[in-house]
Amino acid sequence: MHLYSASHKMIVLTCLALLLCAFTSGVISHDRKHTNCCKAVQKLPDPSIQIKSCKRLPAKGKCVEAVAFTDTSDRMYCINPKAPQLNKRINILKEMGITCKVPTKS
Repeated sequence: MHLYSASHKMIVLTCLALLLCAFTSGVISHDRKHTNCCKAVQKLPDPSIQIKSCKRLPAKGKCVEAVAFTDTSDRMYCINPKAPQLNKRINILKEMGITCKVPTKS
């Protein structure tokens, strides 16, 4: 019975560690403090997602070059700057009055 208990605790701790890693990955960020850094990029979000802002982020340290879209729920999507259809999506946003900003150095 003691062995089962130790194995069970190890499995639970491993699952918790994996969840922690998933929530802190940086691909989709809910933390406004980290909106100037993308650690990975993804494909363009679904066109039905309402984007409220756009930034071009440079590569620096562990951060990769990306175009970051923020939706109306404050989720950040880090997009590969060479992604197909990105320029078309940026132009559509521009027509809606949303321009992609280049952040100033802080």
